[in-house]
Amino acid sequence: MASAKVREELCCSLCLDIYSDPVCLSCGHHFCMNCIENLFRRQKEAGVYTCPECRTTFKKKPEVTRSRKLCNIVEHLFSDKTKQDGVILCTYCIGFNTPAIKRCLLCEAFLCEEHLKVHSKSQEHVLTETNSSVHLESQRKCLTHKEILKYYCYQDNVFLCGSCLNNGKHSTHQVDTLSNLCKQKMDELKHILDKILLTRRNVAKQVQDLKGQAKQVQEKANELKVRTINLFLDIRKQVDDLENEVLDEISRQKDDIEDQVSEKIQELEIWKDDLYQKILHIEELLGVNDAVSFLKECKLILGNAADFRNTMKMEHTSTGTFNHKLDDVLISVTLQSNLNSFVHSLAKLKAKRGFQLEADLNIVMDCNTANSKVALTKDLKAASYLKTDAEQPTILERFASSQVLSTTGFRSGEHYLEVQVSTTGYWVVGMAYPTIEKTGNESLIGCNEKSWGLVMLNNNLSALHNSESKSIRIVSPLRALGIYLNYEAGQLSFYKLSNRIKHLYTFQAIFTETLFPAFYVCGSSWVRLHS
Repeated sequence: MASAKVREELCCSLCLDIYSDPVCLSCGHHFCMNCIENLFRRQKEAGVYTCPECRTTFKKKPEVTRSRKLCNIVEHLFSDKTKQDGVILCTYCIGFNTPAIKRCLLCEAFLCEEHLKVHSKSQEHVLTETNSSVHLESQRKCLTHKEILKYYCYQDNVFLCGSCLNNGKHSTHQVDTLSNLCKQKMDELKHILDKILLTRRNVAKQVQDLKGQAKQVQEKANELKVRTINLFLDIRKQVDDLENEVLDEISRQKDDIEDQVSEKIQELEIWKDDLYQKILHIEELLGVNDAVSFLKECKLILGNAADFRNTMKMEHTSTGTFNHKLDDVLISVTLQSNLNSFVHSLAKLKAKRGFQLEADLNIVMDCNTANSKVALTKDLKAASYLKTDAEQPTILERFASSQVLSTTGFRSGEHYLEVQVSTTGYWVVGMAYPTIEKTGNESLIGCNEKSWGLVMLNNNLSALHNSESKSIRIVSPLRALGIYLNYEAGQLSFYKLSNRIKHLYTFQAIFTETLFPAFYVCGSSWVRLHS
């Protein structure tokens, strides 16, 4: 403790560290050269210089005198004692160069392993590493009374030493010991730490779940790729078979015609040779000068009239009745028949590869539910808005607003349908229970618990259920919708049909009744079921 007191006397009151190049003022107080010069530079602006210890005032900047003896004392007692070859030594091992392993901020001393064993274990004696900053020491002392800070004032939000507490300024304030405050803050920090640890575990679990989902997505994508590749391999095989069959028919017809042409050419060649022989015979006869011989031979040739008629008949048959054209109608019929078979087989091919979704083309609109301002086409596939009411019988199933349901409902399974929509006007396309209200605002599709709809109004698209709307961003006009329903999974999804199909929105619900496709039209809008 004596060494600690000596150390305290040799500390600069400005930097709270051992004097460095100590100087003395005329009032007798000592400071580090840099510390007092920095203070004088700040005081120069005020025009008054004072001693920070005794508050003695100087009219001009006071002269400072280097304290050689004090500098030598500091150098011998602490510089060599505390450090040797860069190693901090124990304060209490006088005469021995024992390395220190800890530092006590209260005693302001360095402790070796032996002195650390007998050192006080009180909470006031805070032990730190030997290389801890001197700033920690200054934080533990009252700047006014140079005493250890032991209390805390909640009202003024300041630390207090014993003298601060006894001077009466904080007598009416809520004051607590630092040990109690530390215990309280430790409990708060432990509570925060528990929350952080729990949050971190939850985040780690979310990361793990996301990695698992990413892995599942990758596996699902690979499986879908394989199924898709196999499906198109099947399709290509059938298309190739269809192509080969049509090409074979063309080749067959070509070969038949070529055979017929070849046969006819042979017949004509024989006929041509026969005619050539007759020509030579006649030309030879025309050169005979003997009248008797000429007339005899001429009689033989001219007398064979039947042979001449046969020659003319053969010419007529060869040039007038032969058909050398391909039967392109037969080829077209073969192609169309095979294409029809291919279209019907596509469903089997998709089912074989696990793609069983088929567009329902048999859905029509129910005229018994159509409002009087809803105009239905003859095939009951399309609906548009009428400005004037059409004459219709009054029935309970009919909507009071310009809406209509379909005749087909879905109670289970997966279903898909496509709907063409107008790019202008106000329309709603969705699904509804048959028990939906038929009159009032709650009868509108999406404005109740019994219907779900996609709404287009003023070129703004949104999803609507139970009067809760969620905006959907689209960058190009919407002309056709794909609607997918998985009843058991509680999934109702809408897709934009274009060159690149885009998912628009998915409703999740627990369906309890039969779902019917539902449509609302207003203004210049129209909707049409794909057929």
